Amino acid sequence: MKKILPQISLFLIIFLLAFAFKAYKAESVNVPAIKKVEKGTHLNLVEVFRSPYDIIEKAELNELSNYLSGRAKRLRFNGEVLIAKNDQVIYQEAFGYKDPIDKIKLKKDLSFELASVSKQFTAAAILKLQEEGQLSIQDPVSKHLIGFNFKQITITDLLKHRSGLWDYMFLTERYWEEDVAPDNQDVVCLIAEHENRLSFTPGRRFDYNNTNYALLAAIVEAKTNISFKEYLQRTFFEPLCMSNTYVGLQARENDQVVNAFQPYRYTFLPLPPSFHNAALGDKGINASAKDLFTWFKALKNGQILNKESTDLMFNISNRLGTKYGMGFRTKFEKGKLSRIYHNGLWDGYRNGLVHLPDEDLTIIVLSHTQNRRKYYMQKQAVRKAKSIL
Repeated sequence: MKKILPQISLFLIIFLLAFAFKAYKAESVNVPAIKKVEKGTHLNLVEVFRSPYDIIEKAELNELSNYLSGRAKRLRFNGEVLIAKNDQVIYQEAFGYKDPIDKIKLKKDLSFELASVSKQFTAAAILKLQEEGQLSIQDPVSKHLIGFNFKQITITDLLKHRSGLWDYMFLTERYWEEDVAPDNQDVVCLIAEHENRLSFTPGRRFDYNNTNYALLAAIVEAKTNISFKEYLQRTFFEPLCMSNTYVGLQARENDQVVNAFQPYRYTFLPLPPSFHNAALGDKGINASAKDLFTWFKALKNGQILNKESTDLMFNISNRLGTKYGMGFRTKFEKGKLSRIYHNGLWDGYRNGLVHLPDEDLTIIVLSHTQNRRKYYMQKQAVRKAKSIL
């Protein structure tokens, strides 16, 4: 009996091991293969387990891609196009040249001077300060800018382009004698010293004017005691990881930022910066298409401002006409908001952001060779995307 016991024990051990292994196989699941990530790229877990095009049929995507490639070739368009549907980028492509003189190809995710598309960041900064209790947009501008003489102009008048102020660049060209361009505080001083009348009664009508947003940036600096550039970086760009977004003229020295060119006969000429680049707020933000979409998506989804402030920017509330919210132009059809957009033209850069709320469709077009080809490319991109998505 004693000789049989070790054999029985060994048999039981083998039996238990076999049973455990079988149970383990029965309970195991198939793990999806991890998408291969090239060396040096960022691993996005959402992209690993979800196709970036799962909201659009492949045939529709191919149709859109082929159409835009054909239009870009026909227009000889130099720039980038990004299209997003339901907060998801479904199309992004760069066309033409970064340097059309030396024929250096343009790559995706380079940054462009946004020109007046920059105004949305300025409006958001002011509304953020209102949310924090540092100001009210009903305040007179003179409450926050020392020496500003037009006490009837409110911050809302600046945001809505209804102030009646003249263009500060005319004042600069007539009265500024320094070799260095005036910054935002200098613009305030120029207006205080040399502008003694308005072109119309504040609030009476809409008149698009860069002075309004240069003064708004000056208010941000006055209330925060830091530069407008630093405020934007701390408050918006860094939290959103907008690593390809830069503020100010010095950004154009960065290889990430595309320089501007002017068509001339059968070639191009490099466009140097103009004199009026020290003042910010009306322009001066440099961003990639992807960074700009990251920002806009967060803005419209209430991650930047509360709903009340966002509605003001999109002209949904406090509507003084249908043309302009705060930092955005707007279009209404049959009393309903149909388009939120802004275009920009400065120093050879031509850019645009268009959002169609009903379709939850966003189109961004950035370019750097001063001509109307951006206008046609954007118009056709919007029309085609709307028709098939």
